[in-house]
Amino acid sequence: MSTLLEIKNLTVKYDGEENIINNINISVGHKEIIGIVGESGCGKTTLIRTIINLLPKHASIVGGEIIFDGKDLCHFNKEQWRQLRGKEIGMVFQNPSSYLNPIMKVEKQIIEAIRNHKNVEVKIAKEKAKETLQKMNLLDTERIMNSYPFQLSGGMKQRVAIAMAMVMEPKLIIADEPTSALDVTTQLQITNELIQLRDKFNTSIIMVTHNIGCAAYMSDKIMVMNNGRIEEFAATSRILNDPRKEYTKQLLGAMPKLKGAEGW
Repeated sequence: MSTLLEIKNLTVKYDGEENIINNINISVGHKEIIGIVGESGCGKTTLIRTIINLLPKHASIVGGEIIFDGKDLCHFNKEQWRQLRGKEIGMVFQNPSSYLNPIMKVEKQIIEAIRNHKNVEVKIAKEKAKETLQKMNLLDTERIMNSYPFQLSGGMKQRVAIAMAMVMEPKLIIADEPTSALDVTTQLQITNELIQLRDKFNTSIIMVTHNIGCAAYMSDKIMVMNNGRIEEFAATSRILNDPRKEYTKQLLGAMPKLKGAEGW
């Protein structure tokens, strides 16, 4: 499997504080799904925000490289990032309600996302938007396109957010706790849809989650983080069946066993 993303010796620091993430080394292959798990505050979100250059102003990279599709992202300027985000790397945030514009209909938001990266007529962008929503199993596309975010359920808003991230068919999707605010049934549906999108679009996925069961269900590899460092990074089967670190064993021991949700 060829490498799409390679992170080498990455260290990030907040002003006046100790390093938030330390010496991170991971690689992500084409069509590969990586699950990043760990407790709150372990550095998961900082890591993915570093990858897409969305760190807060008081945070900075103090060492390492981020190589995406052969390009070192650490040297990108603002225009290069504008072209890359959304087109080659899509982002799904934890809370779609804070990401989607509450006073703009879904149709306009997705069309704008398309036309920011591609010079196409509104009619063509609208058809692309409808097609992408349908791939997220949002079959009532006309009603959804003409809805404001507050008129949609939590699960529907998350599907819309994923559709917006996928609409340009990026090479990589980064998802930050995409199922955390959803009920168990909807979590399973969203997770299955992400797996299907990987197969349909040949997209790699990095998913941050507190739920190691969810990561185990969909990931090819799992990275366990603790205090800004990697505890373990290996194939999912190895992490589940032969965890090497005590912290990983504790995470696995805390995983809930839910009837009717086999594989989680």
